[in-house]
Amino acid sequence: MKRSFTQNFRSRLRCNGLGQKTALHTKNFLPKIWILFGVFLVLGLFGVSHGHAATQPDAFIVEVQPSSFDVNEAVDITIKAVTANGDIVKDYQWDVFIEIDGIADTADYVVPSEWLYTFVAQDQWVKLFSKGLIVKRSGTFAVKVSDIVNESIAGEKTIIVGSSTNASATESISIATPADGGIERNNVVNVIANAPQLPNSPYSIFLNNSIVAEGTTDSIGDINAYMSGVIAWQNLLQIKISNANNEIIGESTSMRFTYNPIKDGVFDSVQILPSTKVKQGTKTTFNVSTSDSVSSAVIKLSNGKSLPMDRKTAWLFTKDIVIDTEGNIDVGVDLLNAGKTSSYTGIATVIVEKSISIGKIRLYSDSIDKTKLNVTRETVGKADKYKVEYGTSSDLLDQFVIAPTNEIVINNLTIGQTYYFQITPLDSTQTAIGQTSPVTQIVVGQDLACIVKNISVRDQKIGDKYYLVRSWVENADKYLIYRSDFDTSDSSKMQKVGETTGTMFEYPFDKSSKTDKYAYYLVEAACKNGSNLKIDNAKRIKVWPVENVLLFIVIALFGYCIFRLYKYSEN
Repeated sequence: MKRSFTQNFRSRLRCNGLGQKTALHTKNFLPKIWILFGVFLVLGLFGVSHGHAATQPDAFIVEVQPSSFDVNEAVDITIKAVTANGDIVKDYQWDVFIEIDGIADTADYVVPSEWLYTFVAQDQWVKLFSKGLIVKRSGTFAVKVSDIVNESIAGEKTIIVGSSTNASATESISIATPADGGIERNNVVNVIANAPQLPNSPYSIFLNNSIVAEGTTDSIGDINAYMSGVIAWQNLLQIKISNANNEIIGESTSMRFTYNPIKDGVFDSVQILPSTKVKQGTKTTFNVSTSDSVSSAVIKLSNGKSLPMDRKTAWLFTKDIVIDTEGNIDVGVDLLNAGKTSSYTGIATVIVEKSISIGKIRLYSDSIDKTKLNVTRETVGKADKYKVEYGTSSDLLDQFVIAPTNEIVINNLTIGQTYYFQITPLDSTQTAIGQTSPVTQIVVGQDLACIVKNISVRDQKIGDKYYLVRSWVENADKYLIYRSDFDTSDSSKMQKVGETTGTMFEYPFDKSSKTDKYAYYLVEAACKNGSNLKIDNAKRIKVWPVENVLLFIVIALFGYCIFRLYKYSEN
């Protein structure tokens, strides 16, 4: 049921903080209230609802000329009632409410007709208010117009209000963090500042005289941003706010802080590539430098991922991770040094911006009709549709299909022919968004089942490290390692502790423990057709202490015949 004019009007007064000004204008509004009350009463008696006797618009077009202007400058505002396709509603005669979003005190602006205007036939359905808009404070705001009865019929226009060029007009910006002269341990710094006189204003953060972050102050002038790019030792920080004419209207003092990362003789540093600011779904490389006495490292992210790192050299561990969680991801690491684990938290932060990307594409032929190809994909984020392009040349993908789901079947392909595929996420207008997948290929009709022959897993000590070593599996993309403190062969009840493309996995072994401890490990091979092969049931192995003990029992021998996995469609 639509709200009455009085309810709607009072609600808007509360939401827009008219306060004392309401009393000043009560005498101007009361006549309109009584008139509209009478109109509603008549319409109610005769069973005529708003929009029935006249065409109801779908929206309003609001124009402000110019849309960027100075404080206290009077500018033109035009309002048009339109249908969804942009046509003018030629018989619209009703009341609209005019307001400015982003300014709580109505004393800080002037809008036409004291917020409420009634369209009349003489307007010809387009109303120009010459010099009818004045804003008395600088910032970025939105002029909003809505139907007085149906708030969903609305429109708005963004305006940028600046200050006249005057050195004395420059407002101060106070920086709360980082502290002036303080020490930061993280490579990404949280900047908190306030410019109370400049709400909804675009700001720039300068680090060592270069812009590293930009944004807009909130409705009370607060700034809360993260910046990367700090350098070891001293850094220079300043924040500036400009108006529409690119003139500085707000500025903080230049302050210095020191970036002094953790170094204790065990942990040395962390490097994040390609950057500490990445798009969602980007493969990110973590390089952790340590002392050469560290035997293993586990990278830990605040989004819940915890993975063992690969030892590249005696002092360098590395790990590639696709980060699929939006937001600020804190980085930590556990280092095993001389049998003792040391945990380091807050050593870095990765700023992950929202994005949509296509992950791994899986292609496999239909089990019966080999001219049909199943195309599935992993996605980060959600798109309205996906464009699957393909062809017989990687340089000419001349055919395509648009699908709303993550799986599609392509028909009438040539058996034995190599086809190339690429997938792009699309929005509702079928415009490309996010990141397109790499080009992948398949020979149509080719059987890509995993082939297993005499697979076994054994323990092996190399130097002072302990590894699970497994046989190579044909057509396997990677091996998944699961661990549990309890006897189970269900990987869903175990913790995934590793994922490697090679055939070796280092597991922790505490030689200094005074009691025997055991763990259960399970290995799966993830195959090119999307199937997973569970190498064998979980095996109980001793992980503390005693050296030179058989830690992983030889896994099942499958005989001399070849066993194929079930295809992905049968899984």
